[in-house]
Amino acid sequence: MKKWLGFLLLVVLLAGCSSGRFQVSENDYKQKVQVLGVLPLLVDRNSSLNYPEKDLLFDVLAQSAEGKHHQLAERLKEKKNYFDVRLLSNNSELTALSLLAGGSTHDDLGWPLGYNFDKATIAEIAKKNVVDALLIVVFSGEQVEMTRYSRTKLEKLTTRYSDILATAAVVDRNGEVLWQLADQDSFEALVLQYPDFDEAYYNKTDLVRVKNITLSGIERVLDEDSDKNGINELPEMYDNLFDEIVSGIGFDMIWPFQ
Repeated sequence: MKKWLGFLLLVVLLAGCSSGRFQVSENDYKQKVQVLGVLPLLVDRNSSLNYPEKDLLFDVLAQSAEGKHHQLAERLKEKKNYFDVRLLSNNSELTALSLLAGGSTHDDLGWPLGYNFDKATIAEIAKKNVVDALLIVVFSGEQVEMTRYSRTKLEKLTTRYSDILATAAVVDRNGEVLWQLADQDSFEALVLQYPDFDEAYYNKTDLVRVKNITLSGIERVLDEDSDKNGINELPEMYDNLFDEIVSGIGFDMIWPFQ
């Protein structure tokens, strides 16, 4: 009895640590996805974003994201839950144009609910690379209603803020979404705006203005290294994003009678 209670507790803990949502059972997922293709990280330049240097921001983000999917693929390989994880070398700009042409839907607060991926593009990429499914990670500019606090945590402002969010999906060769990181599970990649409580305080007003973080500030965030065991690896934003994805689809299957 104690063994079963321990196993059930372990299952609950593992479920709590996973990210995203499976659209099929985990068992069906494992049967369908033996070979996973990892696309380069995509930037949706057509996404709605209220930022004064939008085009330059997307340029900086695209340059920063280039080649980063190598590390994502390696992390998934380390989990050993796929027969093979294949690194795909598609042109990210051209792939985004065709694959994301259908756009994304949003909820009332502005959270992205997932893309309507172009099925012909998915089928072509999957067939060419001989994979069962594609892992698609997309950075998009969004305007989402949320609450942000001052540095002292004493003041707060709820409004729509512009951010760069990352969504992810595993899509089979027929275009069916098998797993998805979206909606309010979307990863907050870059904070682009902040409420200036200090300005309101010193001007003796209740009107709090929302200000844009500078492009140079965003570049510094993109270059900010994570530090694991004294070793600088990926920039922290990518490190955290990849952890989210791997915890979702790099799950370990543990059985009670092993």
